[in-house]
Amino acid sequence: MAQPLGPAGAQALEPVAAGPSELGSWRGEGVGVGQILDALGELRRREPRAATRTSVVNLVMVAGDDDEAERACSAMHRLETGHPGRTIVLIRDDERANPRLDAEVSLHGAEAGGHAVWSEDVRLRVWGPLGDHLYSLVEPLTLPDVPVAVWFLTRLPRPSDPVLAAAGFVIVDTKDAPDDASMARITALAQSHHVMDLSWIRLQPWRELLGNLFEVKSFRPFLDGVRAVTINGKAGPRQLMAGWLSSRLGLPAATFTLSDARHLVVRLICEHEGVTGTFTVDRVAGERLVRSKAEVPGLAPYEDRMVLQVDSLPWSLGKALSRLEPHPSYGPTLRYAISFVS
Repeated sequence: MAQPLGPAGAQALEPVAAGPSELGSWRGEGVGVGQILDALGELRRREPRAATRTSVVNLVMVAGDDDEAERACSAMHRLETGHPGRTIVLIRDDERANPRLDAEVSLHGAEAGGHAVWSEDVRLRVWGPLGDHLYSLVEPLTLPDVPVAVWFLTRLPRPSDPVLAAAGFVIVDTKDAPDDASMARITALAQSHHVMDLSWIRLQPWRELLGNLFEVKSFRPFLDGVRAVTINGKAGPRQLMAGWLSSRLGLPAATFTLSDARHLVVRLICEHEGVTGTFTVDRVAGERLVRSKAEVPGLAPYEDRMVLQVDSLPWSLGKALSRLEPHPSYGPTLRYAISFVS
């Protein structure tokens, strides 16, 4: 018998809080780690208001360029769960240049629970062969006794990536893994690190709504008679969804048909006692809504909806940082998802 799909155990989609304000900043070219630490200390001493540092996690963000870094920092400052204790942004520049480290440091203030809190951003531009020693640059800048999460913004890490040595947790996005090798790389990474996948988190409404369809008593028997599954969506997310369904329901890969689309659509064709039912979860065109629908001859039609978060990146990032442990279904999903990479 197939395992129940849900409920997914997800929480409601909360609004994103306003970001912190900058209290002070410092920048330097050709600096050392000691100078950066001194600048952080000086910025805090200059701030007259009593405040507590937020110490949830050290977040290390690996960016390809300034635009990537800016988008990620902006999203991080809009986190619904609050700013991490310290954020370190790494941008590796010309590997053939002379070794040099440029840095920008900023102190931010906000309120949490009626109390003033501080947090810090450190942006590092690494030139030349210094990029081969990123762990030695990052490690002294992390807050002690606080976990370190490394977020690769628009790429997947190589197994030899020097930043991985600093990471207890790794944040990736499976939408950046459209081929067999990269999906296998995430699977291997999950064997050595706690992996939080932003695509997996964004798929939460689809998983929850699909699971809830089969919580309806009259529809539950159809889950044991899945004859065909079609999944349309972007590479990575559609493979994750197929891997999740395959692992949960014990379905062979031949049951599935996957194709490219802008928004994810999942459709199950199921049979029970000679009756064929269609169970669908899709994105409502032009709206930030995910809709589930069951159509079974002889039974009343059923429909449910969930409102999507307007600002999905800070929402999914906030979920990853607040959990800091892999979802129990994610590992099996990855192992099955490799079967669906074309």
